[in-house]
Amino acid sequence: MVRVGGGGRNGLSQRASRKPAASVRSDTLPDWRPAPGSFDLPAAEPAAAAYPVEKAGFEAQPAGSARGLERLLSVRFWPLAIVLAIQAALSLRLVWSATAFLDEGEYLTVGRLELAHFLHHAPMPDVATYLSGSPVVYPPLAAIAEDIGGLAGARLLSLAFMLITTIALHGVTRRLLSSRPAAFYAAALFAWLGSAEFLGAFATYDAMALMLLAVATWLGVRAIDADYGLRYALLCAAGLAIALADAAKYASALFNPIVIVVVLLAAWRADGRRTALDVGGAMLLAAAVPLTVGYDLGGASYRAGITSTTLTRSQGTNSVQAVLDVSANATGIIAVLAVLGAIVITVRRPGWATVLLGWALAGAEFLAPAEQARIHTLTSLFKHVGYGAWFACVIGGYLLAELPGLLARLSRTARAAGAGTRPRWALVTGGTVAVAVVLGAGAYDIPVANGQYGDWADSRPMIAELTKLAKPSGYYLVEDPSVVTYYLGSKIPFSHILPTYTSFNYTDPQTHKTLFSYAGFADSIKHGYLSYIVLAFGDTFGEDQAIVQDIDTDHNYRLIDVIPYKTSYGMSQYKIWQRIPKPSRPVHHKRARRRHPG
Repeated sequence: MVRVGGGGRNGLSQRASRKPAASVRSDTLPDWRPAPGSFDLPAAEPAAAAYPVEKAGFEAQPAGSARGLERLLSVRFWPLAIVLAIQAALSLRLVWSATAFLDEGEYLTVGRLELAHFLHHAPMPDVATYLSGSPVVYPPLAAIAEDIGGLAGARLLSLAFMLITTIALHGVTRRLLSSRPAAFYAAALFAWLGSAEFLGAFATYDAMALMLLAVATWLGVRAIDADYGLRYALLCAAGLAIALADAAKYASALFNPIVIVVVLLAAWRADGRRTALDVGGAMLLAAAVPLTVGYDLGGASYRAGITSTTLTRSQGTNSVQAVLDVSANATGIIAVLAVLGAIVITVRRPGWATVLLGWALAGAEFLAPAEQARIHTLTSLFKHVGYGAWFACVIGGYLLAELPGLLARLSRTARAAGAGTRPRWALVTGGTVAVAVVLGAGAYDIPVANGQYGDWADSRPMIAELTKLAKPSGYYLVEDPSVVTYYLGSKIPFSHILPTYTSFNYTDPQTHKTLFSYAGFADSIKHGYLSYIVLAFGDTFGEDQAIVQDIDTDHNYRLIDVIPYKTSYGMSQYKIWQRIPKPSRPVHHKRARRRHPG
């Protein structure tokens, strides 16, 4: 249950002790702020002062069951520790279950190249032109973790990021609602979400970017109760965290307004308009300055990468209905709870700042689906909806914490009409329903995460075959180049592994003309430029078919292996072709004419 006496400097319990009970507004929500500088609720107060329940619009809790859940969840660490332990277990079961995905291979390879460039001045390809995050933020950290623990080490780094994200959510909810139960429910809803399970076992920048947005939100909310100097230090740190999140993953900028609006409205609710504008302006400035400087220093490469991957991302072919279906399956439960929670807040009329705060948190859930429906793509949608769910879980936790009180109030109304159950049983029922919703949502999301994780080809047989064939001098045309560069980077130079994307180009050795895409494939095969060709007939199916036709036409390559694999789309095959060495010109020796005697 949400505690009624907030205990901050302007807490409702303190105001109630100075004014007659009749002067307390019946539509006022509890003060959201805990004691300054502390995550703990204030010490228990006399019932009359701390729980003016009837006057404040909340139902009184009987001593036995009313405060049982509150006492149960008031222990400092163990409820959150249980949530984190289950979250870690749900992600750990996935960590070792699949080979590297394309994005994982790409960013881990880029991290290795960046470290080699920094430490040994090795040449660095211009990868910033096509990456959707800065190559110097997440990739080097992931490469260090990968060097320590392999692919699992990089994935465990993501798990650490996601655990911090859950802790930040717990802290933000505590500070916005002054309620341990609400913080517990919010953390559990997010931690056991399928998207959170997935990101905690996926070695890409998403977990880091989401963690930084979460930490920025917590720093901003925490700054409101701080003294003047500390307040602006925390706000500057929050702005820097936002900037770093955007640098790690450019698309995370979609949630920058939510972070700033949440902090601004929380400050407005606490200390008024002037403080709110100061707080929001400080955060915005602290984020905008490093982003502007970084964008300018990044040069043309970064501008090209940001533009092509984020600002002008190409339109997909997926329908709006498909985007909505995936979003509903991934975070539909969170969306429903958040909207219902925002409605409850609105009905209670706590003030426009609080109402807007509730709807801002709930509305974050719909940002990613709306954006991806606009460009008609499902790419990364399962990951992106997790960003919005983090904010929406605050209001989802609020609703679940309020269920016992809501049911008790309905029960009291029904009893006044001559029917209904006793409030005590309504409180027990409400708490049971809240726990059941959290557990049910977690159980539902386990198969959801399973359906997304490992939904790519098992590359081990293909990599094993290429390992036997790998030579540093040859060139390899590969449909999944990032996987090959990750696993065989020590055997084949990065620049020798070429993609089957339309960006492929080849310079004809006779005409010296550079040919792109299909023309480049055909000419390179005609001249036997490629040592090996590895096709998977997946994302670049059209290009693969054209390449096979070119191989059949020129007869410069022979098929040496066919390796079946399975994804959610069905069965397919890796096919590996090897260049047929041209026979050397035979040397004709003149046979010596036998001389006859005499």
